[in-house]
Amino acid sequence: MNDEKEPLESEELEEIEMRVIQGYSYDRLQSELRVVERESPEGIAITIKDDDIFRWRVKLQGPKDTPYEGGTFALKLYFPSGYPESPPLISFKTKIFHPNVDSFGIVHMDILLPSIWSPDITVLSMLKSIQDLLVYPKPTEYGDPQVLSIFQKETQRFVEEAKQWTEKTHSSETHRELRIL
Repeated sequence: MNDEKEPLESEELEEIEMRVIQGYSYDRLQSELRVVERESPEGIAITIKDDDIFRWRVKLQGPKDTPYEGGTFALKLYFPSGYPESPPLISFKTKIFHPNVDSFGIVHMDILLPSIWSPDITVLSMLKSIQDLLVYPKPTEYGDPQVLSIFQKETQRFVEEAKQWTEKTHSSETHRELRIL
């Protein structure tokens, strides 16, 4: 009787490799969720969409003394199965007037670029960076070019438009919540 096993096919190896990677990603995200729940800065609330650890929902309060003050912004964080080796995709579900957020709501920060991304970056540090971004925009060529131009050339107009968008979004969110009640 021959006890030798057949060599695994490359597809089988890829599937096993993928399960190992996803397992590591899952464990890392579970650990990071506990940290965020314990140490989350004021103004940030987290939920997991449909119990899928790879899809997070964030409610972010607009920081004081910014055009976003008084607003509540919903964000989506999507973590690829290769996380933390690959960066997440972070997007605003709530419309926001910001030079680092494109017309699709995608957040553009240097630390999220694959060429700069490091597995040492945590979800908590990303969330803090987004909060900081609302206070101190860091324009890049990847955000919204129109908003970027206004931000760089017409600061007062930028502040006024950002406030108007925040007020409009906040009042429509409030109305939506009242209809649900």
